[in-house]
Amino acid sequence: MSNKTQQNGNYEVVNKKCAGIDVHRDFVSVTVIIETVKKGIFTDYREFETNKKSLLEMRDWLVDYKCTVAGLESTGKYWYPVYFSLEDVMQVNVYNARNMRNIPGKKTDKKDSEWIAKITRHALIMPSYIPEQHIRDARLISRERKALVQQRGSVRQRALGILDSAGIKLSSVMSDVFGVSGRNLLDLLINRKAITVKKIEGLVYGQLRKKSDSLMLAMDGYLRDTHIFLLKMLLDQENDLTKKINAIEERLEEFLIDSEEKKAVVDTIITIPGFSERSAMLLLSEVGFDLETFPSNKNFCSWVGLAPGKKESAGKNVSGKIQVRQRYLRALLIEVALASTRCKGSYVKAKYWNLKGRIGGNKAVVAIAHYLARAAYRAIKEGMPYKELTENHASLRQSKIDLKQLTKITQRLGKEAVMAYIDCDIIDENDQNNDNQ
Repeated sequence: MSNKTQQNGNYEVVNKKCAGIDVHRDFVSVTVIIETVKKGIFTDYREFETNKKSLLEMRDWLVDYKCTVAGLESTGKYWYPVYFSLEDVMQVNVYNARNMRNIPGKKTDKKDSEWIAKITRHALIMPSYIPEQHIRDARLISRERKALVQQRGSVRQRALGILDSAGIKLSSVMSDVFGVSGRNLLDLLINRKAITVKKIEGLVYGQLRKKSDSLMLAMDGYLRDTHIFLLKMLLDQENDLTKKINAIEERLEEFLIDSEEKKAVVDTIITIPGFSERSAMLLLSEVGFDLETFPSNKNFCSWVGLAPGKKESAGKNVSGKIQVRQRYLRALLIEVALASTRCKGSYVKAKYWNLKGRIGGNKAVVAIAHYLARAAYRAIKEGMPYKELTENHASLRQSKIDLKQLTKITQRLGKEAVMAYIDCDIIDENDQNNDNQ
C-alpha cells in the first residue's frame, strides 16, 4: 500500500500520503503530510475526540486526503478504538513508544503528531505486529484468564497466611494445599470435626496416605472462630475464581479451535516438551496461526523477547540482556520451559542442567524458553512436530566440546605432555585406593 520509494533530502520517502496520530485518553492529535506533483508537500493538522462519532469523522477526513498509511503510538489501551476505526480503509502502523523519542524541550501534542507522521512517511522504525481481529479477541480472553489466575493466587496466599497464624502447618507437609486432598482436610478443619489418623487416610490420596501421622500433627493448631470465618470467606472466593477460570478456558477453546486444521496445530505443539493443550491454546491466542510476518525463527524469538540483546561500544560488548517485550507470551514460555525441565529422559532436561552449572538457573531457563520458542515457530508455521533428541544427545554434544578442547591442549603442550598428565592422574588414583585399603 506504500508508494514508490523516492529520495527526499537525507531520507527516502516511502509513503507520500500519510498521517501521524498522537493518541490520548480524551482526544487525538492528527497531522497529515501529503505530497503531490502539482502542490508539492503540504501538511494539515486537526484534533478529534476519542468517541466513535469523532473517530469516524477523523477517518473520513483522512480518506478525503487519500491517505494510504496512518501511524500511531501504542499508548496504553487508548489506541485500540483508533485502530479499529481505520483498519478497514488504510494501512495502520502501530509503533512502540520506546522507539519514538522526539527532541526534548520541544514537546507539544502537535509536534508529536508531526514526528509520528515523519516516521511513517520515511518508515524510520518498524511497526509492531498486530494480528487479525479474531486473534486479538482471543488475546483479551487469555489475558483476562491470567488476571484471574493471579487473583486466585493472591487469595490462596492469604488463606495460607491465616493457616500459619493459627499454627496449622499443612503447607509444610503437602505441596498443594488446595488440591483434592488439601480441600478435604480444610473442610475437616472448618467444620470442626474430630481429626483422627484413620479419617485423614480416607480423605487424602496417593503418597499422602503414608504421611497421615505428619498431617495430623500439622493440623493440630490454635484454630479460633475468627480463623474459620476468614478461611470460609477466602475459600469461597477461591472456588468462585476457579469456576470463572474454567469457564474462560472453555470459551477460549471454543473460540480459538474452530476447525480440524487448527486442532492439528494444537496437536503438533503438544509434541514439544512442557506444552499441554492449555498452554498450546494460550500460545496461539497470543501469536495466532499465521506467522508469515516473521521470516525466520530468529525474528520470532526476537519479537517474543527471548533472543540475546546486543549493545556494543568502542568495539566491546557492553551487555547482552534480553529486551523487555511481550510479557504475557514470554512469561508463558518460561513457565513451559520450567515444566519441560522435569520431563524425564528428555534432551531439554539434560540441556537445562548442563547450562545451569555454567551460567546459572535463571539464564538457563531463558535459554530453554528460547529453544522451545523456535520449536513452537516450526510447529505453527511449518507443521513440523518436535523430534526428541533424548538426554544422551546433550552429553554427546558436551563430549564433542571436551574433545575439541583437549585437541587444542594437545597441540599446545604436545601429545606426550598430555599423556604424562593422564598417567599421573592414574597413579594418584591408585595410591589413594591403596591408602584407603
